[in-house]
Amino acid sequence: MTNPDIRALHHHNVDVKKLKKMKPIMKLCGKVTRMLVGLAKSSEAYDSTKVSPQAA
Repeated sequence: MTNPDIRALHHHNVDVKKLKKMKPIMKLCGKVTRMLVGLAKSSEAYDSTKVSPQAA
């Protein structure tokens, strides 16, 4: 939760989507896992605009 992009996604899930308990955390775990696998496969550097393109 130190990454501001991931933190913003978490707050969006909790505040806007009204998710409770562990569900928003598990959604973020899945997203971070998919991001890491994608970065490893493509050998690209992390780009915050790709995390949440609608916010950019």
